[in-house]
Amino acid sequence: MNNKKKDSDTTKNLIKASIALVFAISLGLAINFFHIGEEDTTVKALTDQFDTFKRHVVSSHWQWRVRQPTTMIMLIHYDDSGSEINRTPVRMNHNGWPTADLSDVGCEKIWQSVVASPLRVDGFKIHARYYAELDVDEDNYWCRYSLSKGTYFDYYPASGSVTPLKD
Repeated sequence: MNNKKKDSDTTKNLIKASIALVFAISLGLAINFFHIGEEDTTVKALTDQFDTFKRHVVSSHWQWRVRQPTTMIMLIHYDDSGSEINRTPVRMNHNGWPTADLSDVGCEKIWQSVVASPLRVDGFKIHARYYAELDVDEDNYWCRYSLSKGTYFDYYPASGSVTPLKD
């Protein structure tokens, strides 16, 4: 009788373990299937600033074309309702695009004058880096604006081109 009871208990335990395993696997598959990834709010905030940067680079260029030849323009910033919120002086190069000193600090100044906000999004610092090819020339450099997690875009002051946001 004792042997039958031990066999019965072992079988019951195996059935319980199998049910628990099937439940755990099913739960894992359900979570994986129904999980909706959350959008990274920092990258979203950088995307918003990126759009503002591109728009204001083009605005600066057209304002320069109206007033040329000049080395500085006053860029007026508006909120969503169309009210003026800020004015910043923007240094322009001979091609009519925002520029600054050939350094990391110069790239920071371009950002601050064009976007009219500090180099921060969602509480994180945006890194402004100066890059140049071997020839030291105003037309041969670019600024890279990036988050520490790797998302970045480049701005080429000689042509005013802004690369798409990259991860």
